This record gives sequence, structure tokens and C-alpha cells, in this order.
Amino acid sequence: MKRWRCVLSLCLGLWPVVSGWSQPVVVLDTNWPEARVYADSVALGLAARRIFHIPPGARTLRLVPPEGDTWAIPPRLITLPDTTADTIHVAAIFRYYYRIESVPSGARVFLGPPEHRHLLGETPLFDAFDAPLRDTLYLVRSGYAPATLWPGQDVWNRHRVLLQPLDVATPDVQPWRPTVRRRHWITYAALGVAVAATAVSIHYKFQADRLYARYEETGDPALRPRIRSLDLRAGIALGVAQLGLGVAAFRLIFR
Repeated sequence: MKRWRCVLSLCLGLWPVVSGWSQPVVVLDTNWPEARVYADSVALGLAARRIFHIPPGARTLRLVPPEGDTWAIPPRLITLPDTTADTIHVAAIFRYYYRIESVPSGARVFLGPPEHRHLLGETPLFDAFDAPLRDTLYLVRSGYAPATLWPGQDVWNRHRVLLQPLDVATPDVQPWRPTVRRRHWITYAALGVAVAATAVSIHYKFQADRLYARYEETGDPALRPRIRSLDLRAGIALGVAQLGLGVAAFRLIFR
């Protein structure tokens, strides 16, 4: 019984060689590794794998863009060559697609600087190129500030730009306003008068105190009018000092 099993296994293993059928291997080169690979309708995986075993009878290799907003990009269809080789090298190169939108739409899209620019079209723009764009894109629309963007070098490049309006109603120059000069000298003058009056008041008060000490020692009645005069002067000077301090404080608080 075991002998029959070995013979059956050998026959099954040799059947592809006898019948001339073999399972080829495809080595895939592509510029979109995220694309999904199909052999006819059989899913093989992502293109990043590069090496795929093709199921028997499959004649077409199909690369489908990855899921997302790439529905406008057609798949790449490649007919597998009729060959007896075990390994098939296949190149599936996608074109480079660009979709450029603006808010508001209707902006002209230029490629390159203003002195060498090339008009690509108006937004919303959808176009494909054999090679990636390698220069700056300029979006120009009347009444809006120009916008620039780097196009990108992927197979699928999508951009959405918000254009900034030009505010022509607001002038760039601010209206002239007269400069109000604050009268700080009044505050300084009031403080100066307060300091000077305080010094005068202290001076007269010291003289009055010395005369009063003499009056207590001698009892001379002639000193009393002089003492009253000095006290009066000291009081007046102290009042002037208090007035100056009040003016300065008022201007510092309510200026």
C-alpha cells in the first residue's frame, strides 16, 4: 500500500512536466508600490512584493490604483508573453497624475516662474504627465493673492488651495492722528514746590523751637511775637507743601 502511495505521489509531481505546464514567476517593476496586483481576476497582493507566482492559465497582469480618491486613474493592463521561461520581467509604469483645486475655482495654473511660466489650465485641474512635475506651480485669479505650491512627485498628487482675497477697501496707510503731548512738567513742578516748601517749613519750625526754648529759660516776653511769626511761616510753608503733593498725586492717578 505504501508503495502505491509513493508511485501516485511521483506521478502527480511529474504531471506538470509531462504535460508541459509550469507556474511562471513574474518580477514586477513599477513606480507605484501601493498598487494592487491581479492575474486576470486573482488577487496577488501589493506591487511592493515585486515577485509573484502566476496561477495557471492567467494571461493578463492588472495593476489597480490603491483605494481612496484615485478612482479617476485607469488600471495598467499588461499581457503576459507566451513563453516557456520560468521567470518573466514585467515593467508597469503609471503616468503621473495631478489634481489641483482652489477655493474659489477658476484660478489659472502656471508651471514655472513668471518669466518662463507655462499655462496648464484652470482649477479644478486634472491632468497626467509622463514624468513628474519638477517646478513650482502658481495659481492666479483676479481679485485674489497669487498662491504657490510644490506639485509633488508621486503617481497621485492632489492639492486643494484656499485663495486669499485682496482687500482693496482697506488702505495700507493708517490715518494720521495728532500726537497729544502730556504736560508732565506740571507734575514735576508740583513735586518740586512740595519738596521746597517742606524744607522751608522745617527751617522756620526749628527757629521757632529754639526761640521757645530761650523763652522758657529767660521768660522774656519780647520773644513771643517772634515765636508766633516763625510758627505762622512754618505752617504756611507746610500748607504749600501739602498742596503741591496733592496736585502731583492727582495728576499721577487721573492722567
